[in-house]
Amino acid sequence: MVHEERGAGRSGGVTGRARVLAAAGVVAVMAAVGSYALFSDSGTVRTTFTAGTLDLRFDADADGAPAPYVVTFDGGDALAPGVPVTRELVVYNSGSVPATLALGAPVLVNEEPGDEPLQEVMSVRISEATAGTLYDGPLTAAAFTGLELGPGGTTATGLALTFVVTVDATAGVGVAGQTVQVDLPFTAAQATP
Repeated sequence: MVHEERGAGRSGGVTGRARVLAAAGVVAVMAAVGSYALFSDSGTVRTTFTAGTLDLRFDADADGAPAPYVVTFDGGDALAPGVPVTRELVVYNSGSVPATLALGAPVLVNEEPGDEPLQEVMSVRISEATAGTLYDGPLTAAAFTGLELGPGGTTATGLALTFVVTVDATAGVGVAGQTVQVDLPFTAAQATP
């Protein structure tokens, strides 16, 4: 009869259970050593954000809100058919973010319009040196959009809008003596990046 010596067929006499325990111990030691370092460091980063501003201004630092900025046209108090009157208006954004300027349709008030309302026979051309003509047509529908206003503007760096207003040369005597109050609603909105 052949007898095997006890422990024969095993590696160095170590049981399977001992091997599993040894392997688990090695893994545990490696995990402990791997997660522990002699040197370490940490840090915090802080920043501050401030919301930008947008501030639409006219001519010599006039705000135009809440009360309208009142301007006059040379000859605007004695309009004659076919004779244009002109006014330059400087518009700028003294805020810190770029903006896009728009002019909405004017709000017109004529206390005594008669049979031929003055505003119905008036036209306006609005232009800017770089952009060219922004609007040319009836005063009642004057509007434009998309005029860029950079940030940090001043009266010296703003855009000079030129308004040329004319009463139609064929206007009848019925417009004589009428007065029209015109509110031009400008809006500046943050430019789309």
